[in-house]
Amino acid sequence: MSTPAVTVSLWRRVLLLALPVAVQMLLQSFLGMADVLMVGSLGAEAVAAVGMAAKLHFLMLVTMMGVATACAILVAQYCGAGNQAEGKRTLAMALVVGAVFMVPFTLAFALGGQWLGLINPDAAVVQLAVTFLLITAPVLLLTQLITIYEAALRALGNTTVPLLMGALGVLLNIGLNYVLIFGHFGFPALGVAGAAWGTLISRIVQLAATLLWLYGVKHDFALRLLDFIKALHWAPLKRFLWFALPLLVNHVVWAVGNTVYHIASGYAGTDALAVMGVMVPIESSFFALFVGLANAAAVLVGQTLGRGDMPGAWQLYRFFNRLTLVLVFSLAGALWLAKPWVLAAFDHVDAQTTLLLEQTIAVFCLGVWVKVLNMLRILGILRAGGDTHYCLVVDVIVMWVFGVPIYLAGVFWTDYSFALLYALTFTEDALKWLPIRWRVGRGVWVKNLTH
Repeated sequence: MSTPAVTVSLWRRVLLLALPVAVQMLLQSFLGMADVLMVGSLGAEAVAAVGMAAKLHFLMLVTMMGVATACAILVAQYCGAGNQAEGKRTLAMALVVGAVFMVPFTLAFALGGQWLGLINPDAAVVQLAVTFLLITAPVLLLTQLITIYEAALRALGNTTVPLLMGALGVLLNIGLNYVLIFGHFGFPALGVAGAAWGTLISRIVQLAATLLWLYGVKHDFALRLLDFIKALHWAPLKRFLWFALPLLVNHVVWAVGNTVYHIASGYAGTDALAVMGVMVPIESSFFALFVGLANAAAVLVGQTLGRGDMPGAWQLYRFFNRLTLVLVFSLAGALWLAKPWVLAAFDHVDAQTTLLLEQTIAVFCLGVWVKVLNMLRILGILRAGGDTHYCLVVDVIVMWVFGVPIYLAGVFWTDYSFALLYALTFTEDALKWLPIRWRVGRGVWVKNLTH
């Protein structure tokens, strides 16, 4: 096959799979931005509270992706190998494991009043955040099921249904925010609580619509009770857990580490917390876009490895690596140029906070490329071939031996401005660069997991 033909084929697959995934992840991350923007007129406390709650929900979403990613990688390889029965059983196992894992976190969000005060010293912010988390606690379980179904469908190459259902959820959420936050069409003005109710209702509708479609078209993923009983058989469940647990633990470790960053930022001052409230949706928009691209790479690489096409897997890696570089530099440049509009959108905050926000955006634009390339190589390449244990070890060592201690030292033992403190959060990705790049180059990930 000639190189031009391969290039055209790769671009077609990116447009049909990777781009819809990236767009959907971007839409999902936009919800955090919409919540923060729409409560902006309620004051700095509301912005900080919803920003903190959005951060916690985003971190939980990252954790959920551990099970969803394991499901997607295995379903993709089984799809490439033509083994639909094992793909179906993998989905059932993922739904069971994901739901069981998410129950304690759902309870923790419902009991936010017991622990939120420990991570934020501002009583007014905490009270608003407690209200938001109490209402949205069931969203964790709903979103876990949604992410698993979406991941499994994408692994089969179906990106249209997850994108449409995701768009439905986003549009409904924004519409409900408008109605419930400000009290339009005869509804009471609920403020922060209105944003929470909008989030909960939209997730219920999104999951219900997905299930109605699956069972309406009699899809293979329209699971029956017998499918879930088979999913509890120990031999296949043990194999799934062996593959999924490192991913799950890895995502938990990453989420806890980032929670520590956010908690420490609260002790850097109210201005710093307000800046983080704005940066959370900006970060989420960037990272969700590239998580989507990395997940698409994982699906394509997984299907290729399942077919036994090892040279094709290498070609996909090189393609996604170049594409990611072009996109991250282009989007970082666009954000840099758009700084005046971003600052104008939050003109209700004071001058000191505005200056800190401008400096923090500049740091983000300069350093985000390192984070994004590591993300692609870990999420999209190494894990697609089952190299999950190495990724776990690297993440744990770099984050907890270097990244978190350095940031905590900066917050509690220096008088650095928040922009400099924010720059310290890039330390771990700088240290992770070489071991991840070396591992990809060794080709340890080029494995068929269906045998």
